[in-house]
Amino acid sequence: MSKKYFTLLILSFLLGTLLQAAPKVCKKIDRRQLPSNYDMIVAYYGRPGTKALGILGYYPLPTLIEKVKARAKVYEKALNYTHHVTPALDLIYDLAITEPGKNGHYLLPLPKKILKQYIEAAQKAGVAVFLDIQLGKKTPAQAIKPLLPYLAYDNVHFAIDPEFSVDDLNVRPGKVIGSITAEQVNAAQQLMSGYLKTHHIPQEKILIVHMFSEHMVTHKERIRYYPGIHLIMNLDGHGSPSLKIRIYNGLYTECRAARVAGGFKLFLREDKPLMSPKEALGLKPVGRYRIKDMPKYISYQ
Repeated sequence: MSKKYFTLLILSFLLGTLLQAAPKVCKKIDRRQLPSNYDMIVAYYGRPGTKALGILGYYPLPTLIEKVKARAKVYEKALNYTHHVTPALDLIYDLAITEPGKNGHYLLPLPKKILKQYIEAAQKAGVAVFLDIQLGKKTPAQAIKPLLPYLAYDNVHFAIDPEFSVDDLNVRPGKVIGSITAEQVNAAQQLMSGYLKTHHIPQEKILIVHMFSEHMVTHKERIRYYPGIHLIMNLDGHGSPSLKIRIYNGLYTECRAARVAGGFKLFLREDKPLMSPKEALGLKPVGRYRIKDMPKYISYQ
């Protein structure tokens, strides 16, 4: 079941519960920002050589880097140059597939040679890279563990996609909307934080959690924070601009804004109309609706 399957009808059904699920009162705590070297991030999403999975599959690497850098500049202009916007590539490393594969995880990893090529070219160009994991039959910690050495690159971060998480279910990825627990998010953060400490890596790192409903990460109040790790909760779903804004505002409440950075995803081909940078940032309304808390991470698929 691809994201294209999640139509406006399904998102509309979810909206009512999303808005009611937001806590009414929250404790005052220091607002968590991105790492100090990032004001905001604009990313292109996908997998090299696979057009169906996003813009990363459409262009050779040099062209892709130039395009995402140009998009970041557009956002800087929309913000009147008050923020530095870092361009990024959100690269699907572990792709969920319909067959078990060699290890029974229902995942197809990106060849290491291609991965290294993208990381190193992006690093030279000042572009961040997110290694995106669609989980399958792996827990977040199991999926992240073999990728930890890539944190030695100062531009590398991780992303996990609960939609395709079925490690505790008797189905293949895509048959149901998957989910993960707060404890699993904590375990992934702990691994990352411990690796940074053990290997004396000074850069702070980001962990993105993709989601388009409350149920994709359970017991969020149990999420803890670990040294050197910053969380982004990224709204990742289809729908009209006004509906996506309402879902974002429901998922990314004022209380959560004090704890994690917000992310917002746009689909270059499916979104009609495609929101402008000012609309995606909440600087301009879409009809009667406006994003309440400015996303720190904008991705394009």
